[in-house]
Amino acid sequence: MAPPPRAASDARGRAALRALNHEYNTQIYFPTPPTNLVNFGEAINFPLIFGLIVVLFGMATLLHLLPSSLNRRRRDVGLLKALGLFRRQVAFSVAWQTTTLAAIGIVIGVPIGIAAGRAIWSAFADNLGVGTQPVVTVAEIALLAVGTLVVANALAVIPAVIAARERPASLLKSE
Repeated sequence: MAPPPRAASDARGRAALRALNHEYNTQIYFPTPPTNLVNFGEAINFPLIFGLIVVLFGMATLLHLLPSSLNRRRRDVGLLKALGLFRRQVAFSVAWQTTTLAAIGIVIGVPIGIAAGRAIWSAFADNLGVGTQPVVTVAEIALLAVGTLVVANALAVIPAVIAARERPASLLKSE
C-alpha cells in the first residue's frame, strides 16, 4: 500500500489542497500533530530532562576520572616536582588534562549526538506526521561547548589544588 500523498504547508500546498477540495467536492486538511505527542511535550520536557541526566553523568565521570588519574600518576607528578615543577605548573597540568578530555568529548560526542538525534527524531516524527526540522542552532552548540569546558575546569580546581600541595617526597614513596 502506497503512503498517502503529502502537501507542503506553504502557499502552494494550501492552493493544491483547495484545488483538490474543489475538484473532488470534499474537505482535505493538513495533518495535525497527534494529541498524545502534544500532551507528552507539554507535560514533560523530555529532552531537557534527558540532557540534564547526561550532564550529571558526565560530571560524575569527570569527578571520578580526575582523582583516579592523579592517583595513578602520583610518581610522575612527584618526579616532576622534585625536578623543579612549581605548584602553579602542576595545577595547570591538571587543568590541561581536563580541558583535553572535555575537548575530545566535544569533538567526538557533539557530531555523533547530532547525527544520532536527527536520525532517531526523523524516524519517530515521520511515523507521527510531524515536522522534522532541526531546532538546535550553531550558537547553542557553541554555547554548549564553552559551557562544557568551563564546567570541566571548575570541577578540576579541587583535584588540581590537592595535587599542587602534595610534597614530592610523599608522592615518590613506595608503598
